Amino acid sequence: MWAYDFECDKTMAEIISTLNESGPWEWVWRDKDAFGPYISSVPLEGVRARIYDLDGYYSNGPTYTADFKLGGGYKTERAAIDNVFSDLLCKLAVRNVTKGEGYD
Repeated sequence: MWAYDFECDKTMAEIISTLNESGPWEWVWRDKDAFGPYISSVPLEGVRARIYDLDGYYSNGPTYTADFKLGGGYKTERAAIDNVFSDLLCKLAVRNVTKGEGYD
């Protein structure tokens, strides 16, 4: 698993809308007790992507984490995922992107 922390002035609702309008990945709403509502995508077989608010339930930014997990036995390369995600981050007008911890 790997993750990125970033800042964005958009709410989670605005983030999912922008990402789904931009493509190529489809994002859906989820919920987890540990960090509340979040969005997730399965961009490729064996790959899971999530974006959640670092400040917890319903805070709507400005700090977010995106984490990625590759399933065992899949040949997708992290660089290919990171390239697409980097383009998506540009569409969100994020700032201060750093390596994150992620949450399993």
